[in-house]
Amino acid sequence: MRITASNAAAAGQLVAATTTAALLRCLFHKGVLAPHDIREIYEAALLLLEEQQGAAPEHSATFIAAREIIEDGLKD
Repeated sequence: MRITASNAAAAGQLVAATTTAALLRCLFHKGVLAPHDIREIYEAALLLLEEQQGAAPEHSATFIAAREIIEDGLKD
């Protein structure tokens, strides 16, 4: 399988996202984080996305998709 720069970037982002989710889950189960702490983290992530989106308008669809995923998680 030939790994392109695009595939490598997507893989890196997927690793980062799943590692972050696993870390939050682990910290929650160990009692280090409460549900409101996790919510606060994801709300801060939304704010960061909004701040970064203005600097990269050519990737607006990616930012919109990321925001929708985080917002779906906040509904729980």
